[in-house]
Amino acid sequence: MPDTSLRVLSDGLEVAVETFGDGPWLVFAHGLTGNRHMTRRQFAPLADRYRIVIYDQRGHGDSTPVTDPALYDLDRMAGDMAAIMDALGIERAIVGGESMGAATTLRFAMRWPHRVRALLLTAPAFSDSPNPVADQIDTMGYEIREFGMAGYLQRSAERLRQQGATPEVIATIAAMQSVHNPASLATACETCIHWVMPDLPRVSELDVPTCVIGWPNDALHPLELAQRLVVVLPSARLATLPSVSVLFAQPAEVGRIYGEFLMESQA
Repeated sequence: MPDTSLRVLSDGLEVAVETFGDGPWLVFAHGLTGNRHMTRRQFAPLADRYRIVIYDQRGHGDSTPVTDPALYDLDRMAGDMAAIMDALGIERAIVGGESMGAATTLRFAMRWPHRVRALLLTAPAFSDSPNPVADQIDTMGYEIREFGMAGYLQRSAERLRQQGATPEVIATIAAMQSVHNPASLATACETCIHWVMPDLPRVSELDVPTCVIGWPNDALHPLELAQRLVVVLPSARLATLPSVSVLFAQPAEVGRIYGEFLMESQA
């Protein structure tokens, strides 16, 4: 099937959506500061087997900018996924998300379990307790407001260099983050990072094939949370990457892992 792009109205906002590939539906939501283009790089290896739906979550990329913190509500963002599926005529799909998108996906699955064929969760970051490095993401929002996107990206690049990130990874992250409306991204950082999911134990009701990808030494995306979800979800398995840098240096590795899982589970 040919690639398509559309704008879906959800909760009074427009969400930028693309589809590509051919086969059963697979819907995936990116993480905080991410965008649909990064998701496409991750899932390109699966385009010969699945019809993949990627989108800019509200306030990100080409979707409507959002500067009202009340609109960065987890239930409303789960509703965006439902609205996209409705607009495309999708009754049931493989659904997934990364970080913030993993929370969006889990909330969608808890509200509409009958619409879920399988779950794909990359680097879950939100649980029934506050994220351990929320202050760092708050600082990110502050720097975007105080120094503008260019000033923030300069500071971010220096921090990444000090942490040992390669020039390729630094450039990829800068390209990913630079496409956003600055005020919208700052609001997202200051709001979404404080999500807490008190009903997380309810995911035990989601008995569908599930793959969780995690990695060590990343306080924003604790490997312990990924491990906990694999224990709680009835039909889940864990795959690990060596580090978060693989996500940016070798994004197709995500698609490879999920592709193997889906073939084995026949979801």
